[in-house]
Amino acid sequence: MPATLVLLARPEDARHLAAILAGANGELSVVTAADRPQLEAAMAGCERVDRLVAFRTNCVVPAELLRRVSGPSYNFHPAPPAYPGRYPFAFALYDGVAQYGVTAHEMVERVDAGPIVGALGFALPADPDPVWLIDQAHRALIQLFVILAPQLAATDRPLPRTELAWDHSRRCTAKALDALRTLPTDIGADELERRIRALRSVEPEGIRPRIVLHGRSFALEKETPSGTR
Repeated sequence: MPATLVLLARPEDARHLAAILAGANGELSVVTAADRPQLEAAMAGCERVDRLVAFRTNCVVPAELLRRVSGPSYNFHPAPPAYPGRYPFAFALYDGVAQYGVTAHEMVERVDAGPIVGALGFALPADPDPVWLIDQAHRALIQLFVILAPQLAATDRPLPRTELAWDHSRRCTAKALDALRTLPTDIGADELERRIRALRSVEPEGIRPRIVLHGRSFALEKETPSGTR
């Protein structure tokens, strides 16, 4: 019976990534899922799951599903080991880092904490555009996937671990992001611009800087190009 790999990824990624895996192992059966309900249905429909691979997804895979996989499961995280968790772009932009990157790691019960099996880095320009950064990270993540695809498709053995380690001093969480977006009433101009620049990366999710006065929350209006209404 051919080995089965379940691929948890957005539909726009899954088709291409499944083709890459099939090219690496023509006998591999790849089943795709886009979210938690689809993942549960896919795994329930498989007699045996030899490998689970998650790519650029916000879906947290519960421990009980990880235990159903024969060997290690792997996740492709769109940030370097210094930024585990969600919303890494916002925190990297806020910190003003000169280097960014992506990470592949074993999945364990704690999010973005398993042994690292691969990483790629790239330099950032001064004051990088958030859209550019997200796009560049996506490209690097695909590049890392292509590099590791032959090993991912060989489901009978785990991927070699690297000596890289996560830096958990900066956990990218919803709570930390809420603290970043909540502006002090005495915030200075430089710090305000720094936060606005960082939070532009999560504007599509409706997350904007806000200030709380007398129990009421006021969100910053989305900026529009000059000359428009």
